[in-house]
Amino acid sequence: MRALSDPAEFRDTGIFQLLGYSNEEIAEIGRITPRPVALKVLADSGSEPGQFVNIRVDCTKVSYYNLTIDRVVFEFPECHLCLEELAQGRLRFLGSQQIRLKTEVSAADIARVFDLVARARNLTSLRINLEEDRARIHGRVKRGLFVVDFNLIGDTELVDPKTVIFRCERMFLNRTVVPRNTTNAIFKQINPVFDARKTWLNLNIARINIRRGFVETIATIERRKS
Repeated sequence: MRALSDPAEFRDTGIFQLLGYSNEEIAEIGRITPRPVALKVLADSGSEPGQFVNIRVDCTKVSYYNLTIDRVVFEFPECHLCLEELAQGRLRFLGSQQIRLKTEVSAADIARVFDLVARARNLTSLRINLEEDRARIHGRVKRGLFVVDFNLIGDTELVDPKTVIFRCERMFLNRTVVPRNTTNAIFKQINPVFDARKTWLNLNIARINIRRGFVETIATIERRKS
């Protein structure tokens, strides 16, 4: 818990150093310290002392900038820990090849982030419903002197391991279908909704899916490319 809650301890775990990140990049780690409310650790020991086939850390309510992530699972496959440091309550990696991630972000937490964007764009009464492989977003938007209702239906799409877009299937203004060309033009300005190339982490997304009530993402943090 200390390693994932204190920025200095998180940095000093040494895992990002082992993955080839620079000192300047590692200095940014404090901003992504998970700070979970609770966690559970499962470890599968290897053949040598301090070596592990896998360490799985299941975290609840992780803070990430303005977003709360309901559940984050970190996995450290084929890793090596310093047992002397561990006995003193400090997590220190001596070897690691990658970090595996699974996140589950609830509709309520996404709505809270969207609410900040909504206020800046004159959107009100915003509601987000997540179904299996489908998101429904409802609200009101000011257009000139008028306020109109909008509804849209769509899904996330993984373009490549670095890029996620929102694919809008249908959009309505006051229950009137918005032409496809207009919808495409609107979302061309919004997409991509996530671009890992803009982060300093070498993050590769394997899957992103909308489930009932939450968005699930499975990804890896890889060794930094030189």
